[in-house]
Amino acid sequence: MTTASGPAATPEPAIRPRWTWKRWVLLVVAAALLAVAVRAEEPMLTGSVHSFAHLRWRPVFFAVLCEIGSMAALALLERRILLFGGFRVSRRHALALAYASNAMSVSLPIVGSGAATAYTYKRLVNQGAPAAMTGWALTLAGVLSSAAFVLLISAGAIISGNSAAMGAGAGGIVLTAAVAVAGIFALRRHSFRDRLGRGAVWSLGYCQRLVRRPAGDPATLVAGTMSALGAFRPVRRDVTHAISSAFRNWILDMACLIFSIRAVGVHVPWWGFILAWAAGAGGSSLNLTPGGLGVVEAALTGALVALGVPSGPALTAVLVYRGITFWLAIAIGWTAYWWLSRRRQRTPGQPAPAPAATGPGPAG
Repeated sequence: MTTASGPAATPEPAIRPRWTWKRWVLLVVAAALLAVAVRAEEPMLTGSVHSFAHLRWRPVFFAVLCEIGSMAALALLERRILLFGGFRVSRRHALALAYASNAMSVSLPIVGSGAATAYTYKRLVNQGAPAAMTGWALTLAGVLSSAAFVLLISAGAIISGNSAAMGAGAGGIVLTAAVAVAGIFALRRHSFRDRLGRGAVWSLGYCQRLVRRPAGDPATLVAGTMSALGAFRPVRRDVTHAISSAFRNWILDMACLIFSIRAVGVHVPWWGFILAWAAGAGGSSLNLTPGGLGVVEAALTGALVALGVPSGPALTAVLVYRGITFWLAIAIGWTAYWWLSRRRQRTPGQPAPAPAATGPGPAG
């Protein structure tokens, strides 16, 4: 992507960050955990050797393309929300950062998500993004992605035809809509932000009395945070792009599973497919093992078998899907992590031009 022109920055010498002992420990721990996971999955792989010999490689190719598109959509979601706050990141850097943080998240059990968020935050701040704005941007990206996930699951529950699932799906849609409306008010209405700020000051003061953290005056801390939230200036085109990216992330991941099922020569059980896919996604989010290894395979295979897919092809399809979304993503992600670590430790970010009150937003 060609970034917006601006005043010439003073050239800085390239600084190659040293590979400290913390980075080496992180990589060694991640490699050890992944080795254990491979060993644990060996029985499943052995049982599916025969099915792998009869894979259809054209659907596998499309499955890989879908997963690459899913990761690109995630990167564009975060990039677009950073644009809301006036900070521009190149597409290439956003994609590398999304892959690197994903690899860190799925490689480390329990603490993976937190470590990945902290890594992304640090990289963006080192590039020149304002710290408070970056924190809000990552939060908003997570909320928007979660909302898209809930809406897709809710739609799947309604399509399934089960009355209880349909009721839960309708409730999920209503709840997500309520959260979206509250978010719009928080971004656009000063009076709503003021009321939200007063509640946050009271809550933060109560928390400080209990745990003595965080240090500082509650009103000052909240005012700084709310000021960063007020710095976001989304316009309709940017919001549309962000929402579509959030949905594309999940829909393309589902498409990857669909093509993985096609690769083993069985039909996709459309009526309950979204809920089956959600079972695997839920197992992955538990993060009890690296990337939910073992948990996701068992949950997703069981869900497909319940939909009528034979057990052998179901397991093979799941392993193809996980090979693409987990193992291939990890290989690309740690390569991206290495590439990012070789770049300059601090690269001044270029502020995006402030969007006008009306009219189209910045080009994507």
